[in-house]
Amino acid sequence: MLASLSSAKPQLTAPRCAVSRSGGSVKSARRLLSSLDAAPNGAATEALVKKFVAGSSKSTSLGALSFLLSISSPFAIPVYSRVSKTNWFRWNPKTTASIVTLLELQNESMEAEILVADSISRLSKSSKDLSIFYSNLIESLSNHGLTQRANEVYTKLQSVPLSGRRSFELAIKSLCLMGKPTEAESKLKEMILLGYHPSRFEFALVAQSYGKLGSFSEIKQVVRLMEESEMEIDTVCANVVLSCYADHEELTLMVSWLQRMTELGIPFSLRTYNSTLNSCRNILQMIDEIEFLPLSLRGLIEKIQNDCAPDQNEALVVKELINSSVLAETVHWSESEVKLDLHGFRAVSAYVILLQWIEEMRSRFGMEGPAFPGEVSVVCGIGKHSVSGKSTVRSLVSKILSRMDAPLRLDRKNMGRFVGRGKAVKDWISHYIFIFLLKSWPTSIG
Repeated sequence: MLASLSSAKPQLTAPRCAVSRSGGSVKSARRLLSSLDAAPNGAATEALVKKFVAGSSKSTSLGALSFLLSISSPFAIPVYSRVSKTNWFRWNPKTTASIVTLLELQNESMEAEILVADSISRLSKSSKDLSIFYSNLIESLSNHGLTQRANEVYTKLQSVPLSGRRSFELAIKSLCLMGKPTEAESKLKEMILLGYHPSRFEFALVAQSYGKLGSFSEIKQVVRLMEESEMEIDTVCANVVLSCYADHEELTLMVSWLQRMTELGIPFSLRTYNSTLNSCRNILQMIDEIEFLPLSLRGLIEKIQNDCAPDQNEALVVKELINSSVLAETVHWSESEVKLDLHGFRAVSAYVILLQWIEEMRSRFGMEGPAFPGEVSVVCGIGKHSVSGKSTVRSLVSKILSRMDAPLRLDRKNMGRFVGRGKAVKDWISHYIFIFLLKSWPTSIG
C-alpha cells in the first residue's frame, strides 16, 4: 500500500500542524468518510479515494487527510497513500508519524516498519531532521497508548545528537509524554547551555511531567531553573504547578504556591479557581448539600474553619482566591447592566465567585449606593459542552438564588441565563442583601 511513498520529496521545514483544514475541507472530508463507511470492500474504498483525490484541489485533499488523522480514522491510510502519488505532495514528518501510528493500531506493523525505514533513509544525512521525525513519532505513539513502540523509537532517538531549537522542543515534549521527566529536564538544561532559550512551554511540560509522578521537589527545581534562566513565570506556568499540587490534593503546597503567585504579582485566572477549589474536599461535600450551603463568604470561611479544624488550608485557599482580580474579569459593569459570566467555571468555583459577586453588589448598590442598573443577569450556559449534557452550574445557581429570594428568573430566550429587572431587583440589592449578609456574617473570620 505504501511502497510508492519513497518517491515523495521531503519537506524538512515542517510546520507544527502538518496540514490545515478549512470548513469546506471538513465538509468534503465528512462526505468522503460517509462514502467510505458504506464501501463494501477494499477495492471500492481504493476507487472512492482515487476519485476523491483526482477531483479535489490540493487544499481539499490535505484538509480531508488532516480531518481523518484528527479522528484517527483508518481511512487516512489509503488517502495518504493516494495523496503521496500527486505531483504537489511534500513529505512531512508529523503526518508520516501519524500514519505510522495508524498502521500500528491496525496491526499493520510490517507496513509501519517500511514507512519508518523509508523515512530514516531519506533523513539519514540530517541528524536534526531525523530527531524531529523520531520525536513526532514518539508523541503520536504515546498519545495513542502504544508505549512499548514509543520506547523502541526513543532508543533510536538516544543515538541521534540533537541540534536546533525545534529538535530540542520536540524531544522534550515526547519525553514528557512518555513519563520521562528526568530525561526531559536533562534535554532542557542542554538546550539552555547551547543557547537555544527554551520557552515557558518547555518548562511547564517538564514540571507537569514531574507532577504526574508526585515529584514535588523536582517541580520546585524546574521553577528555580526557570528563574535562573531569567524566564518570567506567567499565569499559565503558575497554573501548571498549581494543578500538579491540586491533582494530588497537596493543599499545604497549594496554599504556599498561591501566596507565592501573589507575591510575584502573577494574576490568578479561571483555571486557578477550578484547579484549587476542585481539590478542596470539604467544600465539594458542601456543594452536594445545597440546602445547607453558607450564603456568604464569611459564612463559608467560618464553616470551613469549624469543620476542618485544626487544618485551615481550605479556608486559606478561599481567602487567597477572593483577594484576586478574577471577579473583576468575570463581571461586566455598566450603567445599564450588571452581568456575571460563569462560563468555564466548575460548580464549586461558580459557588465562590457567586458569593463574591453578591458581596460586591451589596457594596456597590447598597442603601445609599449609586444609581441602580436596569438589568442584572447571571450567565451559566445550559451544559452543552458537559459530559452529562446538563449544567450543574445552572442548577447550583438556581438553588442558591432561590434560597436568597433573589428576583432573578430564567430568561425565556436564553435558558442558560438568569435575569432580573426593575424595582424588585433594586429592592433586593439595596435592602435584602444588606440585611441578609449582616445577619450571616460573624464579627471575625479569624
